[in-house]
Amino acid sequence: MSEEDDAPPEARTAKIVPGSRLVPFALGGLPLAAADMGTGLGLGAAVAYDVVLLGIAALEARGLAKDAPAVERRMDSRLVVGVENTIRVRLHNPTRRTMKVTVRDDLPPGWEAKPDELSVELPPYARRELSYVVVPPKRGKFEFGRLHLKLEGGAKLGASIVSVEATEAARVFPNVLGPRRYELAARLGDLASVGFRSIRASGGGGEFEQLREYVSGDAYRDLDWKSTAKRQRPVTRVFEQERSQIVLIALDAGRMMATKLGAITKLDHAINAALLLSWVALRKGDRVGLVVFGDHVHQFVQPGRGPGQYRKILDALYATEAEDTFVDFRRLVEFVQVRARKRALLVMFSDLLDEAHAMPLAEHAALLRRRHLPVCVTMHDPVAETLADAPVDDARGAYHRAAAADLLQEREAVKAHLRKSGVALVEAPPGELAVATVNRYLEIKARRAL
Repeated sequence: MSEEDDAPPEARTAKIVPGSRLVPFALGGLPLAAADMGTGLGLGAAVAYDVVLLGIAALEARGLAKDAPAVERRMDSRLVVGVENTIRVRLHNPTRRTMKVTVRDDLPPGWEAKPDELSVELPPYARRELSYVVVPPKRGKFEFGRLHLKLEGGAKLGASIVSVEATEAARVFPNVLGPRRYELAARLGDLASVGFRSIRASGGGGEFEQLREYVSGDAYRDLDWKSTAKRQRPVTRVFEQERSQIVLIALDAGRMMATKLGAITKLDHAINAALLLSWVALRKGDRVGLVVFGDHVHQFVQPGRGPGQYRKILDALYATEAEDTFVDFRRLVEFVQVRARKRALLVMFSDLLDEAHAMPLAEHAALLRRRHLPVCVTMHDPVAETLADAPVDDARGAYHRAAAADLLQEREAVKAHLRKSGVALVEAPPGELAVATVNRYLEIKARRAL
């Protein structure tokens, strides 16, 4: 938001403050006061000295306020949660006065700037651009406030703090760096560099695409015997993976997903993984939909394809927050049964913290499996895993270790029950969740399990 010199009075306020040299210069009057203690002339001279000094300081401060530089904040229209975003501040000194400028920005509540203040020497008629970084802790819409400039002139006796109206909305989106990295790696033909496995499709479905020489691991049913006899070496038929299948992403936005793992919440990690899965599935020609649920279904994006569908999913997720409620898997299953009539790969991002939270999913898995292929994606609990392996030094440490071990044991029981119910599982550390989810999707596509 730009501020020009002729900005209205309400947009720019100023107050006078002491300069960095005022106090040292004021103390210079003490020798005058001590020079003639008997007659009081020294004290009078010291008072007169300080009055003149304060007058000079006030004049300097008023001049600085009048000649305050124009200031403008610049930032991307879309900020990203959990990573460093650069905010730029541009200054323009339209006068012949040299001044030192210190800038402080009013950030949204809970945000921190690094550094929290920016300083620069601004020569006459000069333009400068400063920058700081913020790491937004949450997604959604936020507001920056005023820009505060502390101005000091050459004498540094008086200073002025000018507050400039610079209210500006900021939209914080999920981290979409995963899709960008995938796209770049795909163009370079180096998906392995970002963690994706190369999985060959098995036969028995899809459209015939090409012939190639047999390699270890190819199914014998995919051998092209006519070409093998002609070339005198084994030749395999390669099939194109089926397209236009449905991938339905179900995102748990209940209270358990509000827990922080690192700089962001479990929900943010799940959203990042869901966005990468959406991107890859859409590139593969599949239709992707979204369900956000808690104790009821909050949002639904009808399955679709193409770049526009990714934008719909991103817009639906950018302001999604975990709510202080337990999830109701029964309602999710009922919703999916009604709204997703065609067979779909149902990828559910949830937290398997305890049996009370996760067992209802296992109980309703049979209904899902009648029509869909359910996959549950969850995160390792690094805190519990660390505590379970931590050395015990006292009774408190022993209690924490035992509690963590019980929690991990309960999670294993839940996972075993889900697998027995026919729900496939993807479990990975938070930072590896997105790649692990996409690898499972690619594996399912390659096996033509859908």
